[in-house]
Amino acid sequence: MLRANSRIETMSEQDARSFVDAAIVRAVRLAAAESPFHRWFYAEHGVDVESVTDAVTFTTSVPVVRKRDYLRFQERFPDAWRADARQIHSTSGTSGVGKELHRRTSHDLASLGTGGAYQYFWAGLRPGEPILFTIPYSQTMAGPYFQATATAAGMVPINGFTGSTVERIEMLTRFGCTGVSITPSYLHRMTAEAKRIGFDPRHDGCALRAIFLSGEPYGVEWAIEMQQFWNATVHEGWGATQTLGVVMATRSGAVSGHGRGVLHGIGHRCFIEVLGDDGAPVPPGERGEIVVTTLRTRGTPSIRFGMGDSIKLLRDGFFPEFEAGSIGRMDDMIKVKGMNIWPSAVDAVVLRDPVLDYRATVHTTEQGSETVDLELEVSGDRHPALCDRIADAVKRDIGISMTVSVLPPGTLGEQHFKSRRWTDRRAVR
Repeated sequence: MLRANSRIETMSEQDARSFVDAAIVRAVRLAAAESPFHRWFYAEHGVDVESVTDAVTFTTSVPVVRKRDYLRFQERFPDAWRADARQIHSTSGTSGVGKELHRRTSHDLASLGTGGAYQYFWAGLRPGEPILFTIPYSQTMAGPYFQATATAAGMVPINGFTGSTVERIEMLTRFGCTGVSITPSYLHRMTAEAKRIGFDPRHDGCALRAIFLSGEPYGVEWAIEMQQFWNATVHEGWGATQTLGVVMATRSGAVSGHGRGVLHGIGHRCFIEVLGDDGAPVPPGERGEIVVTTLRTRGTPSIRFGMGDSIKLLRDGFFPEFEAGSIGRMDDMIKVKGMNIWPSAVDAVVLRDPVLDYRATVHTTEQGSETVDLELEVSGDRHPALCDRIADAVKRDIGISMTVSVLPPGTLGEQHFKSRRWTDRRAVR
């Protein structure tokens, strides 16, 4: 097994438990002492940080923090932040309820890319190798974070976020990139473009060995197709602005045989809980909400932050295990005609060659019934039977009829961040 930190990764269960207990106590007390938000939140909820002595007392004494709590604090106390901040990272706003601002200290920035380095080393990449980044550099954490991951791993960052898709494909061979960090949506589009221009990774000098997905769910069959085309292993990493980057990643790939692989939590950097609707930990094999506690962040620490993302827990422990590709937004589910529709399930059906992307609109007809319009962007010429084929597949696999049509080329554009495909325009919702 490839290791990024042998000392940490070979700890005994007892040593690991003691490590986490001590790290949690330290994180909670530092947050209460240094973080204006946590002083306010703990006072509002009557939290006694001195009562926290280990992981058990922590989870029973400290309430879960929500995004709305951060936003409420930001609105009420816009200037109540640490004076020693050296960077400000904004969340992307894809939740639709507002953008949090996270201040980073020099202490935070010194370890900004460490989680990503674990991901690269677990995938078998080595210092000195080039890695292509496709996500734009902006006020979100993504840009500086990915640069920091390359620095932490001693790898060479190839910044393709200003180029076209064809230029990024050319960069893979020009610089001999062994890895690429990319969203599933954009990998799907880049693959279609590679096929269009006749690029064959197996014969055109492509050194790619690892594809690192993040930000969106994806299907197993699709991931297998990507591995076969690019002749590289698909990996997954999960993290967020709130976690200061990746805190769980695959070791041997996002696909295992014909099923999903395993995400491994980086337990010495982030304490990860998976909670059910009742707030209790779920047993292995069940899904629940990801709740995170960063163990080393000082500027804006996350202490029992409810991410609003759900995941399937496979094994608890210091390096907990989760099902790769199973992460989805808890609020993504859409109820149409009394049925629960998960956008990720529609993605798995629709995003197949030659479909580049799609948008879905739920609305009310003049007769008062609910309907879903599915508009596709495809590569190459229009495919006469495509709409019928997609409509049949959606009806069969999702269980609901949708009206399918094809958009003019270039309508949707490229998506480098989390893709937002669904719009609800019903008269009553």
